[in-house]
Amino acid sequence: MVGVDYAPGVRGHGLPRVVAFHKPRGVVVSRVSERGAPTLFMLLPEEFRGFYAVGRLDKDSEGLILLCNDSRVAQRLMDPGVLPKTYLVTVRGLPSEAALDRLRAGGMELDGRKTRPAEVRRLGKAPRGGTRLEVVLHEGINRQIRRLFHALGHRVRQLKRVAVGPVSLGDLQPGELRELSREEVLQLLKEAGLLEKRGKLGGQEV
Repeated sequence: MVGVDYAPGVRGHGLPRVVAFHKPRGVVVSRVSERGAPTLFMLLPEEFRGFYAVGRLDKDSEGLILLCNDSRVAQRLMDPGVLPKTYLVTVRGLPSEAALDRLRAGGMELDGRKTRPAEVRRLGKAPRGGTRLEVVLHEGINRQIRRLFHALGHRVRQLKRVAVGPVSLGDLQPGELRELSREEVLQLLKEAGLLEKRGKLGGQEV
């Protein structure tokens, strides 16, 4: 099992606490183990095990997961379209620009609804005949990137979330976490539209 290191952040009165965690591959974002796989909450220090995960990452993916001690804020942060999520993706083969334009245009059907336009940037070739890309999503559909590239004929070999809104994964290694500073939490809430005028959150000064 992967160990966890963290550095306490600086919190302000009235602000929720938010933690950035690098989820390793093979770990599920759940409080209940699935087929013996370790859960994210098993890896957390006791202090953070009561926090709420902001969204999910599938077992085969790694990268940034935010956790918050306020369930209402966590729910708002994971609402579709509130915060863009950025991924580094490696796929098999060499997708054509026409194929990538289908992702950029949106309108591909998943779970009975049309996808929103995604931002897609080709980063270069990967070993063993693959392609590296940066993908930014503005919605949350289960295993969306894997399913979209599968529909285009390119299996995802590796998927890593590197940012949620203004919060980046940075140099956190798999299994490591850090608590966001007051300034980072304020910026996160601001970009999510959760701060009222004059710096209030739910009517409370922050």
